[in-house]
Amino acid sequence: MPGTYQVGDPNGPVAVCALTSERLIGPLVALPGVAIAGMVYTANLGITRIIVNITSNPAIRFLLICGKDSALFKPGQSLVALSEKGVDEKRRIIDAAGYDPVLPSIDPAQVARFRKQVEVLDWTGEEDLEVLQDRVKSLSDRNPGVFVMEQKEANMARLQEEFLSIRPGGQREPLIYDPKGYFVITIEPEQGEILLRNYSPNHTPAHEMRGRGATSMLLGLLRDGLVTQLSHAGYLGEELAKAQSALQFGLRYDQDRPLRPRESPVKQTGEGAQAAASAPPEPPRIPRVQAVSVKQLGEIIPGTMVDLFFSVTDLPREQVLGGVFLEPDETGTNQTFPRTLQRIEVEWGPTSKLIMGGATDLVVGALLRVVGKYGGNYLVHGEQLVVLTRVAKVLE
Repeated sequence: MPGTYQVGDPNGPVAVCALTSERLIGPLVALPGVAIAGMVYTANLGITRIIVNITSNPAIRFLLICGKDSALFKPGQSLVALSEKGVDEKRRIIDAAGYDPVLPSIDPAQVARFRKQVEVLDWTGEEDLEVLQDRVKSLSDRNPGVFVMEQKEANMARLQEEFLSIRPGGQREPLIYDPKGYFVITIEPEQGEILLRNYSPNHTPAHEMRGRGATSMLLGLLRDGLVTQLSHAGYLGEELAKAQSALQFGLRYDQDRPLRPRESPVKQTGEGAQAAASAPPEPPRIPRVQAVSVKQLGEIIPGTMVDLFFSVTDLPREQVLGGVFLEPDETGTNQTFPRTLQRIEVEWGPTSKLIMGGATDLVVGALLRVVGKYGGNYLVHGEQLVVLTRVAKVLE
């Protein structure tokens, strides 16, 4: 299942849960014997995904818990309690101390399978890589071998999550109907601030707010009762997040418009002389290739240029991104993408052009637009990778 993790040696006997210490994942997953390393924040959905992913690989026989635990959810303590005592009739982890440690969407039989397959080692709080490396080695040295499943365990349902499908879209009320008025959002790059001004329905100035973060600014508006419509609040949250991204990455922000590269200022050379300007940076050119759907992807001939959207779920090999195909945005704004079940892999390298981000942004959870040659078997050789993580979202 998708999550914040990296896959190492699939035959390794050790899984590592670094709790909230994300920086530990990369170094630990590279150690010999580590099959998977990831992090977790919650003691419900987070632990559910750990159980599903670990029991999908019977080679994993140890779960090493390390890093800093969440003070609210306490998933580390909950994992230890789960290993020792399991769940009660309400599927609540017995003696778990964190917030809402309930696993309603997973079969108790699979919980029992997890407890039989995996020995949990509690090293919560440990963040020293040398100490953890020694610990991983000692676990690998006593590998009991692949867990042997009974037939009923091999055939058990992995997850019992059922969702009611709904479609995106709808009609937002005109903002003039909000009795508190409307908002104009701009950014001030020199000050590193977002400027938000509230006008009353009769267009007279009412309130002004300056800030650097979308969340805190929206919470301030809600605190002071300046937004009365849910659709209006959602709109403001989206626009403030775009403004924050523009400040962080040096982009141009115009309300209700997609983010764009910011032009360089014109420099005058002197009175009476011809004005000389430093040329604005040319926006990245995306080849005119039709964005493909998941159905079209299966019919494309290898070697064809493709333009697609992609959500990274794992890093299977060096300079290869694994994940799921996203359907093109029906609105044409490239801001929201329906997820599919089709797995694809994207290969990138030194010749790949990275736009709106760099190599450090190619991580689990990244949202990318990829232009490149289709290599067959759902592998794309990426020539241009546009990082959309902070300006777009996936529709679950």
